[in-house]
Amino acid sequence: MSKNIAVIIGGPSSEHDISILTGLQSARILSKDNKITILYWSKENNWYLLDPNLESKDFLENTKLMKKPLELRVNGDSGFYFKKKKLNFDIFLNSCHGGPGEDGTLQSLLNLLKVKYTGPKVISAQICMDKYVFYTTMKENGLPVIHKDLVNPNKKASFDGPYILKPRFGGSSIGVEVVNDYETVLKIVESSDLYTEGAVIEKYLEDSEDILIGVKNYPKFSVSEIEKPIKNETLFSYSKKYLENGGLEGSERELPANINDDKNNKIMEYVEKINSIIPTRGIFRYDFLVDKDDIYINEINTIPGSHALYLWQNLNISKYELLSDIVEEALSDKTITWTTTGSDGLALKSAKDIQSKLG
Repeated sequence: MSKNIAVIIGGPSSEHDISILTGLQSARILSKDNKITILYWSKENNWYLLDPNLESKDFLENTKLMKKPLELRVNGDSGFYFKKKKLNFDIFLNSCHGGPGEDGTLQSLLNLLKVKYTGPKVISAQICMDKYVFYTTMKENGLPVIHKDLVNPNKKASFDGPYILKPRFGGSSIGVEVVNDYETVLKIVESSDLYTEGAVIEKYLEDSEDILIGVKNYPKFSVSEIEKPIKNETLFSYSKKYLENGGLEGSERELPANINDDKNNKIMEYVEKINSIIPTRGIFRYDFLVDKDDIYINEINTIPGSHALYLWQNLNISKYELLSDIVEEALSDKTITWTTTGSDGLALKSAKDIQSKLG
């Protein structure tokens, strides 16, 4: 049955541009038999109605994008308005990466508007975007994670370098650097806007490898093949992920990754346990680090580039089917129930422990 879908792209985030690519791709795929509207969220935090047939090159000239400004109302008859007429949609497809599109801010807004939307809900978005809270949540639930410190100019690091420095909030490898000593860490954090909301450090494992896997819960729990990106530099950078070789889908990779059965089985064991703690909604991409025989959960990307559709390319599941499942799941709105105990939500004990540890 045809649906009226609003695809949200952009957002005031450092990942604004890749969000545009993800959203436009999704719009084209779903336009097969759905009515598609593009809602553009500008870097300046304004909203615009766009032609769904735009190409990425059209975003190089902003004047083309700002001809149809939208009014956003959150009181009375809440919603998006164009020329004083309310726009009604069956579902909002969230294609925003990083920042307020993925950290619970946009999710809270859509909750206030009382509309259905895809991707993470508020709690899972907040946990997964905050690298220190996510690390603490995994640690408290017995999952293997690399120790992290919050960067604090008034406190020494609890371990020696070299370090991987990361913004506490953010994704797509933006602001991720290998740094030899803590003094340099402090100088970088002080001089860059990327770390204004905090930074974390972890031990740099020189020979570790990235391992990625897509996870979905609708219409049933399933996973993609395991991917190993091929990196020809120290880190799998933003440029390698999104700007070279046709973007994330065109990056060099092993798909499926050439790993032994023991590691494969261990990753699947961790995936199922993580999914019981922070249930997937839409498609999440789980990012692991493999260091010799050790496997660590690194992070969860709740709105991955291209919605991670390419991870299923060898499994006879079309991109249209994957996106349609994301939409149907959100319309059913029965996929996440946060409870105080049990396997379908974040355990209350862990939540209290995390709050006490973070102050």
